[in-house]
Amino acid sequence: MAANKIQELVTSFMQMVGITATHEGNGIWRARIPAAERAFFNGFEELSFTFDRAVAEKHRDLELIAEGSYLLKKIVERLVGIPKVSRLFKMGPPELPSTEASRPAELRLITPGKAYYRQQVVFNFKVAFLADDRRERLFSVLADPARHELYLNEGLGGLDPTQFREDPEPGLPIDESGADLLRLYLQACRQLETIIGPEVAERRARNQQRFQAEFERYREFLEEQKRELLKKKENVCFHLYFFQKEEEIDKMIRDLEAEHERKVAELEEKYRLKVEVSLINAIVLCIPTVGAPAAQARKKTREGVPLPLAMMGPARQEVRPAV
Repeated sequence: MAANKIQELVTSFMQMVGITATHEGNGIWRARIPAAERAFFNGFEELSFTFDRAVAEKHRDLELIAEGSYLLKKIVERLVGIPKVSRLFKMGPPELPSTEASRPAELRLITPGKAYYRQQVVFNFKVAFLADDRRERLFSVLADPARHELYLNEGLGGLDPTQFREDPEPGLPIDESGADLLRLYLQACRQLETIIGPEVAERRARNQQRFQAEFERYREFLEEQKRELLKKKENVCFHLYFFQKEEEIDKMIRDLEAEHERKVAELEEKYRLKVEVSLINAIVLCIPTVGAPAAQARKKTREGVPLPLAMMGPARQEVRPAV
């Protein structure tokens, strides 16, 4: 994950929990930690941190928040525990309708002065691969209902906060496209599963090989122990307490077999790959667009009213993985 995206994630998290972080220059940040959050930040009343490894090496008193760092993992895990949906409105002049962006200029038929907000959704996911080791990857999926496309990228989706606002422009309607959040979320999950599928298969195969190698070593040790006990059992007939000794050896063999079953179950659990896909958050982006909302166009179609040529292009179904 790029350093600037980590910085965006951490500062957004701190704002969410009521912490104001101040950049003092030279890559050094400081933040006063409210009492309610001090346990999460290991008791610090004031946290000095950096996102730059080089700066952290020069200032040993700074907390490094970077990929693989303990504090970043804690922040991501907490965000995953409270997934949220937010909505942002892009600022600036209206764009052309997404269905017309690729059409020649002479085919465009736009009603002057008409504008609306069309919606896109960004889903941020954390994927954790859990076995004898742990690895995490972050992904973002941009779902564009108007184009019927999903754009998947590794890392969190970066948004320029100066380009968006939390409230819409007065009088600008929002296109309720009918592509509900749940359906888009499920489509994003399926696309994410397709992308991580080869890595899941590779990790499972590797873990199976490691399990088999350790299992074979343990089985050889077990067989050696059983051979020794059986040899003692053969020789015990010369002992004065024959029956007592034979029962003791039989019990030792049963205990050894029970230990073998427990060990095999332990190894299976150790090398069993578990994949956890968690939603960090979903951000609905409202993009100002020139023309009639798609919902109105669909209503006219249902009523049998012909659409302008510029609104009648066939929808494209396209998926563009970027990993």
